[in-house]
Amino acid sequence: MPISIKNIAQLLVVFSVLTITGTIGVFIRLISLGYLTNFNRKYFMAWSSRMTLKLVGIKLILPKKISLADGPYFITFNHNSYLDIFALTAMGYTNTRFLLSEKTIKIIPFTLSALAIGVVYIPQKKQHNRRMKLFYSVEELVKNKKVNIAGSSEGVHEHHHGIDKFNKGVYHMATICKMNIIPFFIYVPKASNPFNKYKHFKRGTITIVRMPTINTQNWQLKDLEINKEMVRDLYIKQFNEFNQLDKS
Repeated sequence: MPISIKNIAQLLVVFSVLTITGTIGVFIRLISLGYLTNFNRKYFMAWSSRMTLKLVGIKLILPKKISLADGPYFITFNHNSYLDIFALTAMGYTNTRFLLSEKTIKIIPFTLSALAIGVVYIPQKKQHNRRMKLFYSVEELVKNKKVNIAGSSEGVHEHHHGIDKFNKGVYHMATICKMNIIPFFIYVPKASNPFNKYKHFKRGTITIVRMPTINTQNWQLKDLEINKEMVRDLYIKQFNEFNQLDKS
């Protein structure tokens, strides 16, 4: 589908907003020596994310309960659109580090916003040693500072209307660190989903559902595959329910 003049205008506006708010957010974080990072997460960049979605014609329906008790938690979500991360950061969670692929670093406006809230960049799967070393460091971060970690269970993949395979790495982390899991299901109707085409915006509604918290206190690494697939089955069930309603 060729990009329209309207799409180009929207892209320029969105990138301008992200660049301005991201730059201000990084400045706030730097001059406060990191003490105002949670301010960025809860207020400033949360507002920026909501504004970004609004600018591209996306209505956001959030769960009624988004507050967190004492963690740390692993906050996970399905990932079939590049808009997902804006929907999640719009909720304004504090004391939370998002896991993002290093592939996104080249998108400068997005990277500025990410740095303002203190993301953790994950190497790609082909860089196995660096990737494993990073996960070990994240596990130490969780154990020492009790921060929540937010990341997609599907990781980097070709976006499509469905639930992709789940990665083991984040569930290894949740098991080792005894992090109970808060699963968020994000539904983007197929007709509204730009998928991988970030230059093509479509009006629509993103709905986020907070599914029941999963207790991992008795999880063991020998059951990693079983537990991972159990969580994936919950997402498949939720997707099928929403998709059926969307078709009716």
